[in-house]
Amino acid sequence: MSGPVSDHYNRPDLLSRIEKALGEMELCPESVTLDALAPVEEFHVGGRMATDLLLPELEIREDESALDVGCGTGGTSRHAAHRYGCHVDGIDLTGNFIETGKAITSWVKLGSLVQLHHESALDMPFKDEHFDVAWMFHVGMNIETKRELFAEVFRVLKPGGRFLVYDIMRGEDETTPLTFPVPWAGDPSTNFVRSADRYEEHLEAAGFAISKTEARHDIAGRFFEHLDRQAGKPSSPMSLAMVMGETAKEKSANLRANYEAGRIVPTATLCRKPA
Repeated sequence: MSGPVSDHYNRPDLLSRIEKALGEMELCPESVTLDALAPVEEFHVGGRMATDLLLPELEIREDESALDVGCGTGGTSRHAAHRYGCHVDGIDLTGNFIETGKAITSWVKLGSLVQLHHESALDMPFKDEHFDVAWMFHVGMNIETKRELFAEVFRVLKPGGRFLVYDIMRGEDETTPLTFPVPWAGDPSTNFVRSADRYEEHLEAAGFAISKTEARHDIAGRFFEHLDRQAGKPSSPMSLAMVMGETAKEKSANLRANYEAGRIVPTATLCRKPA
């Protein structure tokens, strides 16, 4: 499944770098916690804070079956399973994300609740009407065929199933090109950021009933304020720089510049498959 998107995220040494960071934090696989790993595993604006604000929208219940589309290393999958007691299947196109995630799932002893798969979101290996809930955090920016994507999610959700999308979408300035690189793309060739209106159009075409769409300036504001507070302090051994690579600082700076210029905004859309 190699390609420009998976190549962008490919970090063959990610697991060893996480293990090294744990050592610097005086932790090991046997003692590590989900919270200690959160800085490198919640690869979306707001990180764990955003996850804790957004997942309650899905009203996840114990023993429900959940799908994490574009799960990365599975941090959100494991957090949801631990917090709600749900069973989570995560899929991601980047092989070393899944390999790393499987190792971490074993470390934190969540293998009975979390299964991670190296698969495409456009062709998922699940039967029809399998999941109660699904979420997708910062994934659609890399997928051009969003209608096809949402149709596939619709297929695997049960009637009445809930779906939450949290993506970077176009802001008030929809015409000015973005400044690259950004965390999800090194250049425009793998960037498919679209407006909230376009997302709603494709979700409805797939069959979803939309409950609400919100530009989450609150999450972005708290996220950038946190970065400002950390500026000048010694960096943590465990950080998203391990995932973003050598251009991490430039990607983060461009993310903020694009947001402050009104070109992008993190946006959440909650919808439901009709019963």
